[in-house]
Formats: sequence, structure tokens, C-alpha cells
Amino acid sequence: MALKLNSIPFFRSSFFTLFTLFLFLSLLALKLQELKAPWVDECYSYYGIWHDTFSEFYNSILTGINYSPPLYFLMNFLVQLIYPTSIETLRIQSLIWIIIGLILSFYLSRKAFGNMPAALATILIASQSDLILSQAQEARHYAMFFAFSAWALFLQSDICKNKKNHTFWLFLAHSGMCQIHYLGIIFSALIGTSFILVGRKDKITKIVPTPILLALIINSATYLFYISKQTSVLNTWEKPNRFHDLVSVYNESFLTISILVPVIIFLLVIKSKKISSQNINKIDPEKKIVLTSSFLWLITPFVFWIISHISSLNLFVSRYFIPKEVAIIFILAWVIKLILPHFSKRFASYILSIPSLTICILLLLVNFKRSSFALSQDFNYHHSLIIKKSLPTGQQPIVIEGDPKFFPNAYLGKNEYILLIKNEEAANIYKKFSPKLRIISN
Repeated sequence: MALKLNSIPFFRSSFFTLFTLFLFLSLLALKLQELKAPWVDECYSYYGIWHDTFSEFYNSILTGINYSPPLYFLMNFLVQLIYPTSIETLRIQSLIWIIIGLILSFYLSRKAFGNMPAALATILIASQSDLILSQAQEARHYAMFFAFSAWALFLQSDICKNKKNHTFWLFLAHSGMCQIHYLGIIFSALIGTSFILVGRKDKITKIVPTPILLALIINSATYLFYISKQTSVLNTWEKPNRFHDLVSVYNESFLTISILVPVIIFLLVIKSKKISSQNINKIDPEKKIVLTSSFLWLITPFVFWIISHISSLNLFVSRYFIPKEVAIIFILAWVIKLILPHFSKRFASYILSIPSLTICILLLLVNFKRSSFALSQDFNYHHSLIIKKSLPTGQQPIVIEGDPKFFPNAYLGKNEYILLIKNEEAANIYKKFSPKLRIISN
């Protein structure tokens, strides 16, 4: 059956491959969202969004409760004024941002290297990246950070071709990165750096494009204002920065062992043939600049890991570097483009269709199984706080009194679970978190 499907052009198309994998990714992420108890950072995301007036929102952002630039929170604040939201809807929004980021990553790679390398690279990373799958479940701003980062790289390839109509959008993409996460300005500056490193006088200026430069200047000024007002309330926890943690940051993007099989096959097929350095040197200047940006993004976690060891500044957290997933997709598409000429066109066409898609779906299912295991009530910290086998079951209400930290268990508990919060103001806030919560104050 697989061979018959593979003989139909539609089933060999990149559209079918991407659509199928994105569908599986979405369904599995939605299932994990159901299993996942909300945790403190998600609650603070919601707290930073749900306000009745702009003055309340402004005061909330400046408290530094999320210690982040305000774009994600401002957007959702405006949305909830029209349509009431919840932690569940914020999680679904994150999934949508992840899909948008993956689509932009595909189109970025396709413009440079064609359909097949772009589709293969996209589905390989989308099916293996723990970071992508985890942030598709979170009511947080990192998925939006991923999408805007993909947009910024996507537009970089156009600005290299002197497409003047993209200058405004380039400014918007870079400003968006900066206003979603504080490290956004680092990734934006690295794109500007790539123009300096690879620029050519005849076609591509060595000067950083005005939209990027303007975005860096304006957002640097806003950062000074935010940081002078905000206090880091949540960002005080210890961040592991051992060598094992560095390896894990990259291993979260793809399963290292999964690379061994195609590498061995490739070595057997080409035997003594070598990839010509001349082919590498023939890369267009536009592609070189995006590749340079991608490599700079790729090594960013390593640089911050070094900084965490030589100074008191430790920002080594894997989700802070989610833009590197876009970079990995682009670099992988480039590598696939280099090795495809060593295979026959028929064999190369066969790779993209059912076999590669099947392998990626299996990898995604393994990732899902591992994630769902960690979210089970027997192993998850949020569940183990109060959900015990000794708790009675039946129609009689179970009132949970005390610290509101117990509420994630009431969220996933049985219908008879009721959370008692005696402080009326606190009770009103928790009632807004989710309609699944049953809260009383007296």
C-alpha cells in the first residue's frame, strides 16, 4: 500500500508531508495539554493578561511578575477585553504559534534550497524537538518568540535581495522578537552581525540594514525603561549549567542517535566520494548571510553557557534559546541539499514521501509517550501534592483548604474537589484562571 501511495504525486509532495506531520504534532500536543496541570509560570502569564483596564495591565507589567517585555501580554490583554480567555486557550494559542513558526521555517529553507531539503529538515526537527513539543503545551510566550524569530530570518533572505517593500516588516519582526523576550535583542543583533561578516560591496552592503539598526536602537531604549521599573520576582531560581546541561540543550532539538543511521547509509552510498568544497563556495551571498545568522544563533547557548561560568550572569535556560530551532532547520536543509546530488532522483524523491514521514511520526509518538509519562499523576510534582490513593471518592464534596498552590490538583481532580480560598480577592483571581476550577471563599 505504501508503494502505491508513493506512486501518486500528491503523496510525494511537501504539502502532504508537512500537513500530516503538523496534524500529528497538533493532536499530540492537545492531548498533552489535557494531561498537564497548570504550573506557577503559566498562572503568572494569565495574571499578567487578565485586567479590566489598561492602567491595571500597565502596573502589572511593571511589577516584573513575568520579568519580560510586554508584547505577548499586551496582545492577549487586548484579546481578553473582547473574548474571555483562559489558560487552556493560551495553550492552544502557543500551539498555533509553533505551527506558524514551523511553516515560516519551511518557506525560509525552501527559498534557499528547494522543496525536498526544506520539507525533510522541517519534519525531522518538528518530530524530535522536545523544546517545540513542550512549548506547544505551555501558556507562555516562548512559542510566539519562536514564530517571530522564524519571521525575522525569513525576511532577512528577502532584504538581501533588496526587496524594499519588506523593510517595514523587517523592522516589525525584529521589534517583535525584542518585545517578546529580553534575549530577542541578542538574536536580532546577531542577524545584523551576519551582514557585517558576509556582506559584499557590489550587491550587499556591509552596513546593517536600517530597519534592523532602528529596531535595535528603539528597543534598547525600551529595555532600559523596563529594567529600571521591573523586579525579577520569578527569575531567582538556580539554573543548572553543568556540561551535561549544555549537551541537553542541543540534544533537545534532535535525538543524536537518530543522526547515526542516515550518516552510515550516506557513507556507504557515496563510498570514496567527497562533497566538493567548490559546491559550498558557490552558495549565493543571500544564503551565506542567512547561514551565518543560523550558525550564530546555533552557538548562542554555548556562549551563554561559557558566560555563566566566567561571570555571575546565568541565563542558561533551554527555552530562552528557542530561536535556534529555526537555525537548525535551515542548516539541516543546507546539509540535505549538499548530499542529495549523490543519490538518484528517484531515490531522493522516495526519501521525502511515506518512509521519511513514517519515521518522523514514530519519533513524534516516542516523544509524546515520554512526555505523557512525565505528566502522569504518579510522577508529576503538581499532582503528588494532594492527589493520593487514600483520598475518598464518591459524591461527597472534598474541600481543599490552605495554600492555593494546591489548585493544580483541583484543576485535574474529580468533580467533587472544591478549593477553599478564604481571601476574597485571591479567590476572585483564581476563579478567572480556568472554568474547570471550583472555588469557594467561605
